[in-house]
Amino acid sequence: MSAIFVGRFQPFHKGHLKAIKWILKREKEIFIVIGSSQESLTEKNPFSFSERKEMIAKVLKAEKIKNFKIFGIPDMEDDTLWAKKILKITKLKSEEATVYTKNPWTKECFEKIGVRVKSHPIFFNKLSATKIRKRIKKGERWKHLVPKEIWKHLEKFEISHS
Repeated sequence: MSAIFVGRFQPFHKGHLKAIKWILKREKEIFIVIGSSQESLTEKNPFSFSERKEMIAKVLKAEKIKNFKIFGIPDMEDDTLWAKKILKITKLKSEEATVYTKNPWTKECFEKIGVRVKSHPIFFNKLSATKIRKRIKKGERWKHLVPKEIWKHLEKFEISHS
């Protein structure tokens, strides 16, 4: 079976990485779908789709993970259409995929179209990209929350990483 893992990854953090490794112990490959792909340069979505894709690929390659593909999906008004579009871009049929998520909305979207949904553990309690973005903005310590490839990539943009 193939796994689908959806997130905005603003930024990709150690919890995302642990979830991907956990999922890949159960599935042969993972399709990472970057949501809100049309968004960038906002407080909630500072990084573009291409930046997020590049950062995630760097981390997974450094971790010697090869059985992944990365896609982007823009926001849509229709939840069912959004979930169907993800199947279309990943070229998976509903019976070939398992969506792994902790997000109730994502779970509901895929269950509506008959896709198997499973939960993955939370690996770092209370770790979120929102908290990381707030720490960056306030100049607080944050680099210990993300894989080193992420903070090294962000150094190029002169983001404080104490």
